[in-house]
Amino acid sequence: MTVMPTQPETDWSAWSREAVRLMRERNDAWVRDYGLEGCRYRWSLDEARIVFASEQGDVSADICVLGSLSASQRTFLWAWANEVIPAQARKGLEAVREFGEKNALQLLTRPEWTATRPDALEMAAIAGRVLDASGIWTETTEDVTLLFALLGFQRCAKQD
Repeated sequence: MTVMPTQPETDWSAWSREAVRLMRERNDAWVRDYGLEGCRYRWSLDEARIVFASEQGDVSADICVLGSLSASQRTFLWAWANEVIPAQARKGLEAVREFGEKNALQLLTRPEWTATRPDALEMAAIAGRVLDASGIWTETTEDVTLLFALLGFQRCAKQD
């Protein structure tokens, strides 16, 4: 009988720290590479896109809403559990939940839980790493912060 060596347990704390580092690095890269520091932007959940207006021309990326943070309720809600988020704006997010189920990571599988802004940003970085995102983005309006994964950056065709 052959005994298979056991895999060492994954250090999820280290894995999470690496996700945060990776997303910071990727965010810095797309801002630098496309010249988007301080640029105006617009985003749409219906189109699941964000468009940045730069001097060199518009740059767009697909967005995947990861979740939302309510400051007053101090809760994080995954977008897959939020029917208000259009399906096209959550496309691909099921991979994060499946990753959580496969690895018994409750914070990735529980629809809503008590959280602070740093907790939500960490979840966005983890989700971004799972999705191999180009970066993450947050948008805050009054009480709610939406967290997005950004994917597939590209320069937009010039309009004549």
